[in-house]
Amino acid sequence: MTTAKSTRVKTASASLSDLILTNCRSSCGCTVPSWPKDPIAPGKKASIKVKYNTQRIGQINKTITVESNAVNDRVVLKIVGNVNPKPTEAAPENNSGAPKVNN
Repeated sequence: MTTAKSTRVKTASASLSDLILTNCRSSCGCTVPSWPKDPIAPGKKASIKVKYNTQRIGQINKTITVESNAVNDRVVLKIVGNVNPKPTEAAPENNSGAPKVNN
């Protein structure tokens, strides 16, 4: 079973013309970006959604390369973090005063 977490990176068109994101690609297959395909009008905002496979425990250091029609047509976003193992669930402690039942 694959478990994934996601985050969003906000972007905006700061110019007088539409911002067009032409491509977003990740540094590996465990990180998957999705981006708006429609032009982002001047002054408007949009989000790039990035999903990461959380089955891989430990430090993460990934990059997303965003290509667009902007003056700086290629921007590299860095994603860093730490994926902790899922906590194990312990049986609740019997504090009710009732006798313990062994099955």
